[in-house]
Amino acid sequence: MAAVLAGGAPAAQASDASVRDVVITHAQRQVKEDKRFIKAMQKLNTRAQLRKAKAAAGRQAASVQQWRDALNSEVADTEPVAAGRVKMLEALDLYNKGIRRLQKGINQALANGGGSGVKKAKQALKNMQTASKRIGQAAELIIG
Repeated sequence: MAAVLAGGAPAAQASDASVRDVVITHAQRQVKEDKRFIKAMQKLNTRAQLRKAKAAAGRQAASVQQWRDALNSEVADTEPVAAGRVKMLEALDLYNKGIRRLQKGINQALANGGGSGVKKAKQALKNMQTASKRIGQAAELIIG
């Protein structure tokens, strides 16, 4: 923590246990964020609902990026955990890409009030569900 406050990057831990700890702690934290995000994405009909969804997407993006950064700084000892780590990093990147597309669709819907932005946002949500499944599969590889 002191290294981060001083402006440096956190030191990488070289063990499977540290990778597992990062996955477990961030997955537990992400459950709460996901509930809020899913609730905001239920309805995208009014401008107020779109604004709420836009804010929730921003929080979700920050949360997922924090998870990715923490996992990226870890190094695994064994091949199965290392492979799971790489798969999870790829899945988190895919999820972030989906969030960016979602935000773009919401912004488009807010800017011109068109349904095409909402349609793009809903398609991005489907892609994010695929990424979520991949994150779960990678977590199973890491945790065992």
